[in-house]
Amino acid sequence: MIKVGIAEDQEIFRKGLRMLLDSFENISVIHEAENGQILLDMIESDTPDVVILDYSMPVLGGIPTAKRIRDVYPTTKIIILSMYDEEEFIENAIENGVNCYLSKDDDLNELESAIKGVMTNHYYLNDRLSKLFINGLMKKGKMDPRFNAGTVEFSEDEMKVLELISQEKTTQDIADIVNKSTRTVEKYRTRMMEKVGAHNSVGLIMYAVKHKILSLD
Repeated sequence: MIKVGIAEDQEIFRKGLRMLLDSFENISVIHEAENGQILLDMIESDTPDVVILDYSMPVLGGIPTAKRIRDVYPTTKIIILSMYDEEEFIENAIENGVNCYLSKDDDLNELESAIKGVMTNHYYLNDRLSKLFINGLMKKGKMDPRFNAGTVEFSEDEMKVLELISQEKTTQDIADIVNKSTRTVEKYRTRMMEKVGAHNSVGLIMYAVKHKILSLD
């Protein structure tokens, strides 16, 4: 069972969020607070595996709360929920120890994937926000991705799938557009990741941007 703590100042949203999380398999909300300071007081006696923090809260906001949790509870994973999806906000969160950043405009059901993702892989960013974050860092010269392969060649079909991935299309959307099965699309994706030494779609896009195969502008 994954134990979760929530800090969110809007009561209606917080209560709805708790109900949603408690409906997920193997996830249980053990703390619910209206700001970061109250949550910090709560987790002293029972530390959650994951905390979900609103970016903007009175008393103590999401980023200051994340910094304190990272210092005192280094194994606790931190998810930020925010109304802001600009590069600077995402970058600020990641640089302050946040494991996942989601926009409140995203589908709330994605939280289940996010919680399980940070527990398994340490970080989770959906494709849309990942591309904003990665593109921002690369433009500023703060990121120089390293991959197992040099510049590789993708087939025409692979390039089409890669382009559609960068446009935030789902596997089903891509399959419909290229007139292939979803299994075939996943094979293309896996093959491309193997070629460049990437572990996920974000890494694949990073490779394509670095080698000027794709532009995220």
